[in-house]
Amino acid sequence: MTKKIFVAISKNHARVWAHGLEPHTKPEIVDEPNINAEYQTILNKFFNGRNRSLMSAAFAERVLALVQQADELFLVGAGKGKASAVGNFVAYLRKQHPHFAEKVRRIETVDLENLSEGELLAAGRKMMLRP
Repeated sequence: MTKKIFVAISKNHARVWAHGLEPHTKPEIVDEPNINAEYQTILNKFFNGRNRSLMSAAFAERVLALVQQADELFLVGAGKGKASAVGNFVAYLRKQHPHFAEKVRRIETVDLENLSEGELLAAGRKMMLRP
C-alpha cells in the first residue's frame, strides 16, 4: 500500500495530513516565523504593497521533512504565478530534490482562507480518489 500525504500550503503556513484524511483528523502545522517588520515595510514599498516574494528555503525544507515518507504527494494552495505557494514549493522541489518532486501526483488551486478544515479534508479525499 502506498503512503499518500495531503498538504495545504500558503506562503508561510502549511498543514500536513500524513496520517489520513478522515473527519476530525488533525494536521501537523508548519509556520514560518515572521520576518523583521522593518524589512517587510521596505519590501511592501518596493512591490507597491503587493509583496510576492518566494517562500524561504528553510520553510520549504521544514515542510519537506514532514512529507519525506510519502510515496504520493497531493498539494493544494492559493494563488497563481509568483504568488502561488504551491508552485513555489514544487519549483523548489524540482530544483533541490528532483527525485522527490516526482512523487507529486496532483496540484490544485483552492481558496484556503475561506474553506473550513472539513471542506479541505473533503477536497483532499476527492483528489486522492481521482484517477
